[in-house]
Amino acid sequence: MRILLFADIHGNAQALEAVVGDSARHGPYDLTICAGDLAWAGPRPRLVLQHVRDLCREDPTGTAGGAICLMGNCDRFLLDDFEQVLPPGKRAKRFWHQRKWMLDHLTSADLGFLRRLPFQHRVGPAPGQDLLVVHANPHNLDDPVSVDMTDEELASVIGDEEFRVLAFGHIHVPAVWQWRGRLLVNIASVGLPRDGDTRAAYSVLTWSNGRWHVAQYRVNYEVGMVAEDMRKSGLPRGEHFAKRLLAARY
Repeated sequence: MRILLFADIHGNAQALEAVVGDSARHGPYDLTICAGDLAWAGPRPRLVLQHVRDLCREDPTGTAGGAICLMGNCDRFLLDDFEQVLPPGKRAKRFWHQRKWMLDHLTSADLGFLRRLPFQHRVGPAPGQDLLVVHANPHNLDDPVSVDMTDEELASVIGDEEFRVLAFGHIHVPAVWQWRGRLLVNIASVGLPRDGDTRAAYSVLTWSNGRWHVAQYRVNYEVGMVAEDMRKSGLPRGEHFAKRLLAARY
């Protein structure tokens, strides 16, 4: 079994196209999973949603035979629940301006797709060998799982969830490490990396010979063109996001 995993596209259509194209050389895949954060903070939210909806064949749960797409914290910002709610750490004027711009650039079909995004997906190739895929952690969309956390910190975020491999995004930094005999995989970001490497990131998980194997890849694309699009598309704080994209730091 071979599974393609990517996350955190953030409205960067060129990076998504690069990942989909480059990943084909490592396929074919039995399953493709996107771990959320599709549109927010990028210049082409509608194009990204159209591409992801095509991959999922309009059904994010994968029951129509396409890819599976999960809910991310920034996807939730665009739903009705956030019409009157300011997320922690956000500045009101900036947040509402960004949200309005994003909603103005998405269709009702896009928003319907976002509303149907599931929280997690589990793959069980053998007893006790489950792969659990989430956006941030097994319990919510906000608290990060990071390689520099202590054992106690990881336990408080992950809890007693059962899995052999936990795959996630959210903090945009690729990492693979062991924790309490289980494998933790940050599949990083397609469209807005923050590890100093501007290339788009994705991961491939393979189940073979009774074990999970992880490979992480990076792919070049025209980062400068996307930065310029951020500046000229009308995206709120476009210059700010362009600088973050070019530095791959924030």
